Amino acid sequence: MESFWNPFGARSMIDPASGPFLFDTSAESRIARSREPDLLHWMSEYLSRHSVNISAVTVLERVRGYSLLWRRALSERREVIETARITYLNELGRVWPIDAAVAVVAAEIMALLPEPPTGPWRTHSFRESRQDRLARWRFDAMIAATALVAKLPLIHDNTEDFETIRGLLSVRPSAFLKWDLFIYSESTF
Repeated sequence: MESFWNPFGARSMIDPASGPFLFDTSAESRIARSREPDLLHWMSEYLSRHSVNISAVTVLERVRGYSLLWRRALSERREVIETARITYLNELGRVWPIDAAVAVVAAEIMALLPEPPTGPWRTHSFRESRQDRLARWRFDAMIAATALVAKLPLIHDNTEDFETIRGLLSVRPSAFLKWDLFIYSESTF
């Protein structure tokens, strides 16, 4: 595999012209918040050639995030959060639906990997429940399935989960014969 530029740390290049790519929620969110000059330049180059491709699941995750922030926010912050949510929705690129083909591929992924390969998130102020972790894992499986069906390389910031999915493609290739998946992660992008 060629060397790729990692907007999340490493300094090898992937040519933005080699897209289009499907952006996972974590990557899309990180790019949207970024102030890193190299990442902003890469994204500008990418957008000069391609639109942003995301799964409908990414829209679900991002809007859910805005809604949760809004509910927890002090009243003076709510307008800022709602403006950010509306801006996000108005600037969506291509949104790939969860159709029958994506559902079938996601079901195969979930059947082969019923449990998340990593545990719940824990920080000093946050602890993800097992139920929330399982939901996040299922969302990741649907995003990977979308990338497979759309035949788009997947850009993500979640190496452990998506590399596990890539690895399972060799376990039961007959379930994925129509699709091929290239995943560019924080370690290879």
